[in-house]
Amino acid sequence: MPIQKDEDLKVISRLSEYRRLKGLSQDDLAKVSGLTKTTIQNWENGRNLGAVLRVLRVCQELNVDIRDLFQVEDSTEVQI
Repeated sequence: MPIQKDEDLKVISRLSEYRRLKGLSQDDLAKVSGLTKTTIQNWENGRNLGAVLRVLRVCQELNVDIRDLFQVEDSTEVQI
């Protein structure tokens, strides 16, 4: 596994923390998000986060909220 950057490790830690605070298992989060359990596991283990982190960095650079970029109007609806 490649060495993780500090900010990557923070994302990994927060993802797991927030999921647990909501009382969700990895499987639960996968189901409600439309992702696979393997994707959730990979992200929490620091694998395959690259694209997600790059999108967040683009949003930071453009000073745009990621929800605006993807036209998220509420917590369950994504317009792509």
